[in-house]
Amino acid sequence: MNKDLYHARWRLHHATADLNYSLECFGDHLSEEEGYPSDIYGFEAIYLYLNRKHGWTIKQCREMDKDDLRLALSVEMQGWILPPDAIQASTPREKHDC
Repeated sequence: MNKDLYHARWRLHHATADLNYSLECFGDHLSEEEGYPSDIYGFEAIYLYLNRKHGWTIKQCREMDKDDLRLALSVEMQGWILPPDAIQASTPREKHDC
C-alpha cells in the first residue's frame, strides 16, 4: 500500500472521531440546557432531546448514523463551540498526529 493512502485514511478516521467527540460534548450541553438529570448526558441526552422534540423513539435515535444526528441538530448546534475543557482534553492527541 501507498504511504499517502495510509495517511489519508488516518486523517479521515481522526476527523470522524473529532466530529463524534464534538457531537457527544454537545449532548452534555443539551443536558444542561434542558435540565436533564445528571446521569443523562452525551449521546443519551441527544437521544432524549430528539425523542421529545420530534417524537422519534429512543431506539430510532440510537440507530441513527452520527452524520444524521448532526444534521437533525444542525439548528441547535449553530454557533455552539466546544467548551475549553473539552478542547484541552483533546489536545494531547494532536501532538502525535502525523
